[in-house]
Amino acid sequence: MALTGEAAIQSNKRLLQVRETRTAGLLNFIVILAIASVAYTDWVVVANVSLGYLYVLPIALCALINPLQLTVGLVVICTFLTDIFGPPPDSLKLRVAHNAIALGGFLIVGFLVTLVVRQRRQLEADIRRQRDAYERDLTLAAQVQRQVLPKPAAFRSLEIAATMQPARLLGGDYYDFYAISDDAIDVVIADVSGKGAAAALLMPSLAVALRLRARELSGPAEIMKDLDGVLKQVTSPATFVTMFYGRLNQASRTLRYACGGHNPPILVRAKTDETQLLEETGPILGILPDAQYSDIEVPLQPGDILTLYTDGVTEQENESSEEFAVDRLKQIILSHENEPAAAVVSDIARAVFDFAGTKEQADDLTAVIVKIL
Repeated sequence: MALTGEAAIQSNKRLLQVRETRTAGLLNFIVILAIASVAYTDWVVVANVSLGYLYVLPIALCALINPLQLTVGLVVICTFLTDIFGPPPDSLKLRVAHNAIALGGFLIVGFLVTLVVRQRRQLEADIRRQRDAYERDLTLAAQVQRQVLPKPAAFRSLEIAATMQPARLLGGDYYDFYAISDDAIDVVIADVSGKGAAAALLMPSLAVALRLRARELSGPAEIMKDLDGVLKQVTSPATFVTMFYGRLNQASRTLRYACGGHNPPILVRAKTDETQLLEETGPILGILPDAQYSDIEVPLQPGDILTLYTDGVTEQENESSEEFAVDRLKQIILSHENEPAAAVVSDIARAVFDFAGTKEQADDLTAVIVKIL
């Protein structure tokens, strides 16, 4: 899979430098070939008319890609070739005047093109500095974004871990888990429409809104309805969020959840190794004028594994345009169900990257594993 984040930026810079070097080499070869062609034509094909003015083209091309000193050297060579291969002048004075005019004309062309190139390179340098400053800001923002995400945690009867791999420096996915009481642990995953900086700006607002209201409202459905109203106030209709919000009760070993158009989580039953998709869902957040959400309750057993994920996992394609799909995700979970939660999320990310190969990462990849102890 293509590199992401700062490593991708450095890789793209190196690739651009290699391409620029190859292009410069090719253009210099064309310059040499053009000069040779003009000299041969001036000497052999057209004997009575000077074609020295055609040297203007390779001189201008040389000035585009080479330093002024090299262009001046080429001007001298072209002036010499014009004198040698052009028709002989009637007198020494005419020969000197002809060479002086050719030399002056070539120098003017080379100087003017070099001046244009310098101005263009100055503009490129200014743009590059602005781009590098923007990239540094994005890198810092990405570091802050990762720092606010929760670290793997172990509760009395739960083990939770997660991973997020943005398609760009900043991601539009969001996950969180936190204790509401001694028994209740809330876990949430969300996907903001789009990706990059625009989507990432909404992520901190989601985190703050959820954590502030989670203890005040009765459960996942009411929390999501409240957040739906907040989103409609602070975003445009073009921005929406899919979300799964679950409340795990350690005392009763139950999961109460509400879903707003998000990918259905996978629940693996440890006793039978059966997999169940939690497909009950409501509308996407931030769109419908009077969206309604319902709480669904599911019993849990020790050893069960709950997997939350975004479409960056299941919809990632390989070189053959084949998607990773839910079935592959189920196989990864089943084959690593005895590992710690942190190891399972790492296995999922690695499996998706290996599957994609050289295919570019199309969307943010996020997965959350909850193991019932």
